[in-house]
Amino acid sequence: MPRGDADRMKRAMGATALLLALGCPADEGGAQETDTDPGTSATGSTTSDASSSGSDATTSGSSSGEPTTATPTTDTADTSGTTGTTAADESSSSTGEEDLGPLVDVSDPQLYEFEFNPSSADAEVSTHDATQLAELDTTATPIGLLVVYLHGAGTPTTCGSRDHGRVLAGYGFHVVQPCYVSDYGVGNCGDDIGGCRLEAFEGVDHSEVIDIAPPDAIETRVVRALEYLQDQHPGGDWQYFIEGDVPRWGRIIVSGISHGASTSAVIGMNRSVDRVVSLSGPLDSGQAWLLGDPITPIDRFWGFTHTDDDQHEGHVESFDDLALPGAPAVVDDMAAPYGGSHRLVTSAATGNGHSSTQAGGASPTEGEDWVFDPVWRTMYGVE
Repeated sequence: MPRGDADRMKRAMGATALLLALGCPADEGGAQETDTDPGTSATGSTTSDASSSGSDATTSGSSSGEPTTATPTTDTADTSGTTGTTAADESSSSTGEEDLGPLVDVSDPQLYEFEFNPSSADAEVSTHDATQLAELDTTATPIGLLVVYLHGAGTPTTCGSRDHGRVLAGYGFHVVQPCYVSDYGVGNCGDDIGGCRLEAFEGVDHSEVIDIAPPDAIETRVVRALEYLQDQHPGGDWQYFIEGDVPRWGRIIVSGISHGASTSAVIGMNRSVDRVVSLSGPLDSGQAWLLGDPITPIDRFWGFTHTDDDQHEGHVESFDDLALPGAPAVVDDMAAPYGGSHRLVTSAATGNGHSSTQAGGASPTEGEDWVFDPVWRTMYGVE
């Protein structure tokens, strides 16, 4: 799949087939899987959705004439690590040529949503073959960044959050929500939870507790998902986010909730990504990985926690261990960007503090608006 930008442009401009968006119901608002404190095994109910059948996305339709493409607009910059540049201002890391960003077909603006199993994208998958999600909203101006969004602990039947994916796509992001191994129980990893998380990410032996092959690891699954999406929806130019046979991490935000929040931070410690956004996490306070030297600058990490979350104190301790910028900032009493703090805290009314930090049934609303929309915009680096 990889190739130079010129060839990518030629194929993208020649693509005429568009896929109609899948109609999917909103999240059911069920309890999000949670990590347990170190020393215990992770348990809890699995995330489910009535519309999740595990089948591949089925789309149809076409457009006439040459597709209209758009290059990314300027991302809102601050002094805390966002890219703050248009893709056209940057040089291609693979060719040295001008990087035009993903050449997205916006001639038929709509929200594209996809459901597919990991095995549909990779025949070598052997486990955790549930329903993956992906989103792209071409009614929004493409930002030119991909968000890889990671679900919580357990074995969900649908991996990720439809509501949160739609919010991110509405900002202009490409979004991929992979299924991955997250049911091993972090308490079983002893004083090397980071090793377990890193193996689940890379599919390379880092821990004696788990044994995860590359096709079942996050990094490979992201590449295979992007290849699959490129085949299904070439107008999204999903392959832009692949470099060689690995994700183009410099154009990717890693994010997640609960177990996924901690694993996102581990990825940021071991890859140079655009930024790290942890919702209801990280949790692994006192673990060695939190005290390491991150490859992604620490001023590109954000954390968000609810005071009614049983794990709140652990989140605050992990913010300290990571040395996230700023003092804890209560977003309920402040306006964005919250004094520049990357340690964001809320006590907003909700029935489930742990799940409330991502869009979904537990996240507070005012009318049709998400209360935490300004928080998410700050964390993900959009206006």
